[in-house]
Amino acid sequence: MGRLRAAAWACCVGWLGAAPLAACDNRAAALVPPAAPREEASAPCSIPREEAPPAPPAAGATMTLPALIERARPVVVTVATLRATSLPGGRATPIYPFGGGVPRVERAIGSGFVIATEGLVLTSDHVVGDAFGIEVQLSDERAFEATVVGRDPMLDVALLKLRGAGSLRVASLGSSAPIRLGDDVIVIGNPFGLGPTVTRGIISATSRPMGAGSLDGFLQTDAAINPGNSGGPLFNAAGQVIGIATAIHEGGRGISFAVPIDEVLEILPELRETGRVDRGRIGISFQEVSSQLARVLRLPVRMGALITEVEPESPGSRLGFKPGDVITSVEGRRVDHARELARALRRTKPGDEVKLTYKRDGADRRATVKLERSARHDAWPSRRVPDDRAHGDAEEPPLGVLAGDALEGARIESIAPQSPAAGHLEVGDVVLDLNGAPVRDGTDLTARLRAVRRQDLLLRVRRNGATRYLAVPAR
Repeated sequence: MGRLRAAAWACCVGWLGAAPLAACDNRAAALVPPAAPREEASAPCSIPREEAPPAPPAAGATMTLPALIERARPVVVTVATLRATSLPGGRATPIYPFGGGVPRVERAIGSGFVIATEGLVLTSDHVVGDAFGIEVQLSDERAFEATVVGRDPMLDVALLKLRGAGSLRVASLGSSAPIRLGDDVIVIGNPFGLGPTVTRGIISATSRPMGAGSLDGFLQTDAAINPGNSGGPLFNAAGQVIGIATAIHEGGRGISFAVPIDEVLEILPELRETGRVDRGRIGISFQEVSSQLARVLRLPVRMGALITEVEPESPGSRLGFKPGDVITSVEGRRVDHARELARALRRTKPGDEVKLTYKRDGADRRATVKLERSARHDAWPSRRVPDDRAHGDAEEPPLGVLAGDALEGARIESIAPQSPAAGHLEVGDVVLDLNGAPVRDGTDLTARLRAVRRQDLLLRVRRNGATRYLAVPAR
């Protein structure tokens, strides 16, 4: 059964293959990389939230689906990118810095939509990525070179400027706040490079967390979204953009996700002015508190955001936060779910002071933390032991788990079916703590699991680069 996590969802960029760099035409090779300085600021753009394209329906009239598509389609664009890569196994040299002897170029496509008449386009950040060439094609087949005005990897949003464009039709930007389950939606984009394509569906869920980043409020829809749709608009029945298509569930059908437009509109002015979005940073990772975790942590009810990791030399570290602390309120507002803390922190700026209440060992504590500039970090590495390593004793492994050494803690190598750990731990998990005490290695974990049978366990593990707590009930 596929789980919704970083390894189980995919961006919907359409990859069109690779070709030697020398084979690129001059136009593509001359395109400006995203990192290049921005053009001098043009006149301030108008971003119409409620503006409708020409020929709106008469008051009280019902708009047919073809009429809606006719209004919406002209604002949707195709975003084509070129990215440098190398042949597998190649070695970088001063002559061929990409390795592989012969540099190659990957061609990929995504979608986007026009939000300002002078040629501002919104798309997904992963569509432009590290592209050195970007071309945007309008619905009337005119094509423009594009530069990146700003990027926000957290929301997976990028703002582009089309060179030489003017007097373009723009999308009507609605609001994602009033969306209800079952609302009709349409998606327009360029899946698989086939050309402008319309799909229809409903809103299947709102505020959907995906475990793949800091945004927890994705819109889920059953409207078909495929590679090439990334960055394209999700329209409501009035022809207004209410989201940006961003991800599909790996192997799933009818399960696709969009960033709510309200989240994008909040950061759009800063994205255009500075090219980035600065957010406050505490330097902690946290997760939802399940019913099992609430019981093991001795919380009165399921509540709060459970701290799983504290970055060294961060505001949270200097304040004394520890893994296992549970944040229960921010600025006096109760935190029932981890997503509420994430949403509050997403709206902060470096230098802001935030008042927090948290529980440690059942006691309430209060703290005021001054936030720093946000930073991104790579996943934590782990080292797998050789397959022929001996694992513990010949007797049945405790909890049905075989563990080996990792760079830090113990790596889960196998889990017996129908064992107490099945359904909680996963192969590849790195166990860092057991019942609040650090785990040194695989031997240490095995010995301690054997000593604590018939007891609820609280484990802190690292999975796919993220740290989280798991509760394994006694059996």
